Amino acid sequence: MSSQVPAVIAKIVSQTQKLTYGENQIANFVIHNPEFITRNTITAIANEIGVSETSINRFCKKVGYKGFNDFKIAFAQDAFYRDMQAKKKERREINPIDALALDYNELIVNTSALVTEEQLNQVVDLLKNARRIVVIGLFDSFLAAMALRNRLAIIGEMAEAINDSREMKIAASQCGPDDVVIAFSRSGSTREIIDAVSIARVNQAKVIAITCYDASSITENAAVDIIVPDKISVNNSAFMSNHITFLFVVDLIMSVFISSDKKYLKKKLDSEGLLASDQSITNYFL
Repeated sequence: MSSQVPAVIAKIVSQTQKLTYGENQIANFVIHNPEFITRNTITAIANEIGVSETSINRFCKKVGYKGFNDFKIAFAQDAFYRDMQAKKKERREINPIDALALDYNELIVNTSALVTEEQLNQVVDLLKNARRIVVIGLFDSFLAAMALRNRLAIIGEMAEAINDSREMKIAASQCGPDDVVIAFSRSGSTREIIDAVSIARVNQAKVIAITCYDASSITENAAVDIIVPDKISVNNSAFMSNHITFLFVVDLIMSVFISSDKKYLKKKLDSEGLLASDQSITNYFL
């Protein structure tokens, strides 16, 4: 995980589905009052929110920290980074292109802070040893599924990308312990994805879940679950693609894949050379 940007708020957002009502109150206060959090003690914060200090410590542990002090340090670092980004925006007249570019940058940086090298190595090991690889997703998430399938094909690893609910169930029912199902789902609660993943688990297939929310239905009992920040954590989310962080994860997986063995780099270069040659021939006759 990146040590430069803790991405605390992105982590909090990813945990909201498993937080209690009281913990969500704390989460909302933290997100909307960053200066108060960094400048005050746990006692002052507890009094301001109307909860106990124990509740705040429990919340901090639930979102991945040892306790309030560990959380506050990470949050202060995150707040400092966000402040620097805000000052960058203030130094110039921001236009729609720059605004969107800065938000994309923030999402990518936060993704790099949430995804670990250990997770990527686990994913690559599972894919290398898989008899069959099935990648599923719906709507924008399917674009990431297609991207992963195509990128794997370039290095000689064949996979199926499916976005039809019936085909998902059929494929999952035919999977076994030697197979891998990769599920892309922004919410983690899409019924069609949940059904396919549940069938795959019954058949003991390995499930890799890539979603924006931890403790969702598809992450339960997954062999690997990769949590990425939801686009709602940035300012111009309404204008952004839902799958941008998924595509970055695809790139991360492929970078680990290719760097793990020279044969994958050779296959990639051979495939790209073949495609480039084919493109030249096609253009010549047009």
